[in-house]
Amino acid sequence: MSERRVAVLFAVAVILLLASLTAQSPERASDVAMWVEAPAKGLVAGLADVADRVREGWRTRTRLERENEELRNRLRELEAAHAAALSAELEVDLLSAPFGYARPPDVELLLADVVYVDYHSWRRNAILRLPRGNAGAEWARRPVTTVDGLLGRVVSAGGDYARVLLVTDRDSSVGAMIERTRRQGIVRGTKEAGVLSLAYVPVQVDVRPGDRVVTAGIDGVFPRGIPIGTVTSVESGGDQFHEIKVAPRVDLGSLSHAFVWRRDPVPEAVMDGADAVGR
Repeated sequence: MSERRVAVLFAVAVILLLASLTAQSPERASDVAMWVEAPAKGLVAGLADVADRVREGWRTRTRLERENEELRNRLRELEAAHAAALSAELEVDLLSAPFGYARPPDVELLLADVVYVDYHSWRRNAILRLPRGNAGAEWARRPVTTVDGLLGRVVSAGGDYARVLLVTDRDSSVGAMIERTRRQGIVRGTKEAGVLSLAYVPVQVDVRPGDRVVTAGIDGVFPRGIPIGTVTSVESGGDQFHEIKVAPRVDLGSLSHAFVWRRDPVPEAVMDGADAVGR
């Protein structure tokens, strides 16, 4: 006998039993109905819960499959980009070999403790404590950065210490460019603490608040691409250049460590006679 037929016969039997009990005693019939109804409700609720779980599992599986496919596509793109970069690097090496050109070695960073910072007075500078045996006159003019961006440059060193002229100092000047347009100018400190100016950007150039300013690598000291700050205001300074204010990227009030670049600047003998910035 099939399960369906058994279920039908059971239902018929229950109906007949309830009809008989109703004729004899309505109260007893009510008790039997409750006895039959409770398991039925539990069964229906259980089936509904199982159905919900199946649907949720299916949705989760579909989402995971979609995300996995997106990750696989992204991985393929990255692998292709990496392969292209390696190919370009090999091509540069092959083209450079006949001319005897060797690319500069990778830059090394020397971690130093910040032991003193003065960013409010007329002379804005910081003192770094270098690892023992690393301080010396050869560190002069080396770039100094933090994890956020440009801090300044070393102006003197001795013992285990080096003094850094902060980028916000009025004697500081850095070759810079607006990242969005690649237009170059010079960033200098101002009399207002925590405010930089970007000079020599013509009024015809599109400059907007929010534009990122980075080093341009044209001053013989700082390499290209180090974050300096963000443009906060742009005003017409006359017939030729904008008056641009820049907020420094580095929070000078929360310094604890900095990095001195083991990168040789352009020698002073070569820079003599050049109207350079960042000196």
